[in-house]
Amino acid sequence: MKVELRIHGVAGASPRSVLYPGSDGPGEVAEDGVSGGVGFYHPVPQPNPGWIRQAYVWGGLTSGARTRALWLLLLPFALVNIAFFMTPHRIVDGREREKPLRKTVDAFQRLFALSLTATALLGFTGIYLDILAWQSAQTPFGGPLSWLSTNNAGDIAMRLALSSLLPALALSLIWLLSSRTWKHTDQTPVPQGAPPSTGPLLTRRRMWNGGAPVGRLRSLHVSFGFTLIALTLTLASPTPWLFTTEAVIGALVILLVTLPQAATREDPTGPDGAERERSKGWVGGRSTLTTLCTALRWAGLLVYIAAAVVPLTEPGRPATPGPLPGFDPTVQVILWTQIALMALVAVGVAILARNHEEPETRYRRAMFGLAAPATMLIAWAYTAALTIGASFIVAELAGTPAFSRTQVPEAIVLPESYAWALYAVPIAFLMLIALALYLLRTYRRTARKIDDLITAHYPQTEHRRVSKAWAAAALTDKAQAVFAVIALTALGTVILVAVILATQMTMKPWPPLVLAGTIILIVFVVALMVVGYAAYRLPGLRRTVGVLWDVSTFWPRATHPFAPPCYSERVVPELLTRVNHLTGTGHTVVISGHSQGSVIAAAVVLQLDPADRAATRLLTHGSPLRRLYARFFPTYFDLTTLHEVRAATTWQNLYRNSDPIGGPVVTDIDLAVWDPVSPPLDSPIRGHIDYYVDDDYRTALDSLTRP
Repeated sequence: MKVELRIHGVAGASPRSVLYPGSDGPGEVAEDGVSGGVGFYHPVPQPNPGWIRQAYVWGGLTSGARTRALWLLLLPFALVNIAFFMTPHRIVDGREREKPLRKTVDAFQRLFALSLTATALLGFTGIYLDILAWQSAQTPFGGPLSWLSTNNAGDIAMRLALSSLLPALALSLIWLLSSRTWKHTDQTPVPQGAPPSTGPLLTRRRMWNGGAPVGRLRSLHVSFGFTLIALTLTLASPTPWLFTTEAVIGALVILLVTLPQAATREDPTGPDGAERERSKGWVGGRSTLTTLCTALRWAGLLVYIAAAVVPLTEPGRPATPGPLPGFDPTVQVILWTQIALMALVAVGVAILARNHEEPETRYRRAMFGLAAPATMLIAWAYTAALTIGASFIVAELAGTPAFSRTQVPEAIVLPESYAWALYAVPIAFLMLIALALYLLRTYRRTARKIDDLITAHYPQTEHRRVSKAWAAAALTDKAQAVFAVIALTALGTVILVAVILATQMTMKPWPPLVLAGTIILIVFVVALMVVGYAAYRLPGLRRTVGVLWDVSTFWPRATHPFAPPCYSERVVPELLTRVNHLTGTGHTVVISGHSQGSVIAAAVVLQLDPADRAATRLLTHGSPLRRLYARFFPTYFDLTTLHEVRAATTWQNLYRNSDPIGGPVVTDIDLAVWDPVSPPLDSPIRGHIDYYVDDDYRTALDSLTRP
């Protein structure tokens, strides 16, 4: 018996839309191993004699629950995880060269991820401890938050302690949520088997088995977060033994984050399973390391409690004019650390990417292999925009926001680095407008070229409709340019702030430019809140926003444990188990992957045992494997890996020129599907959807199982 196992793509899908595409009839659907709306479904009855149709529906993992809307706040953490998998590996003749350098770059990326946690928490603590608890207590304001003002200096310790509960609760909430998702995804058992021990990294099953390392990193980030809140409290009420304790915990966390043993789950050149839990080794093995990380997590929580409670037992300290003591220097230390880490990663990645021999193909590596540091820059810029924008909104509600050099009386003084970062915002806005105009010009030029090429296939009356659709789809190939412009804008911001802070320029921020930057950032933060709320209420919008997570959370949480969970760590093991069962009972399985489903399908094929591969076929359609993944993730989806998939099983790939996501993969398996179909001339332009209803799909499905 032949089994067609369908895996849908981005933006989610209902079981019925996957099993009965293009049908308005009341098709019946039965569940088969479904948990939380995720799992296998089949039609009742089966529509085609001789075939068993099944669908694996996984969209609920990225866009199902309403809380997925809150993931917009976690996007920087997801981006820094993506950057890890964009990092090139120099593999020659099956062996990795310059492995120590690559592992050093990995360590820098984990430290940068830790610094993003610090930036986000400093944004919270700056709002609640600096603006609302400290500065609002010392100066009478007439704004909406004037009730925060007080002349009682003895209240400062209590105000700081109570205000610190909010960032502490936010950290505790993300700790709880990441623990829950960790149990449901990262802890999914990986089926036992014997895939090849050498070859592409996607053949290593431990890549989808990150329970232990993600748990360790989560403990370290939680510890560092609580310690940072404690440090902010201690700066306002210095206590020597607390400073010492916080410094020791922070140093230990940084040391453990840099250790490969804390996060590594696979060895690119070693045999599969080389990274299993060890009973011997550094400090007694992984179990001891896990215990140490857990101990640091609780130590960070305890030192935070001590930093909040101890000042309450001592004589009250009056609030001094200006910002919370030590807060601005702490922000600058984190900023300089991030600048140094991004620079080190950029240099390391440039060395790893050099002398890369790449065949002349339509799709080449994005940004010459430097996509990883570019993504880190974008993650930093997103985090900075959120924290600075939120700080300005609260400062405006509490009084008059200003900076130390502007000398505005009775003002809410914000960190100096915020002022200079605002300089880049209007420039970035103008660059985005210029980029939009460039894309519009490209679209029009491409449409004119396509209009000349399709003359032989479509009549003149159809040219405009077809050429516009194809030209719009072709804009995806400019993704590298869009990515580069955003990254360069972020880089310009970093350089501007670094130069000004390093040279201690005496110039004051130019008010009109700062005002423009402030307005744009406030609009950005408010718009993000509106989109998040709307996505929380509207399932359709939630699925649209979920496209971000469909792509970003395919990858495991390798550097940041607070990122949205990796659905592949559940999806890939479940699909492996199902295919193993079907082939083991004598079925021939055609894995049909659409869009992101084709990426999942390729990963599953590479994980299969040789015996299961022999009874498995692969049909991809609307696949971004070559067009996007091979360009931005060449270590995992380069031509060598795609040819490995091609060698593992019989494979057919369908694509359309009207598809903005899918494209050709490997020449001898690709089949271009005309869209719209001609005749009839009035058929819809399907673009990225409904490949299932094409005649070419049914032909390819039959040909894959033909003897």
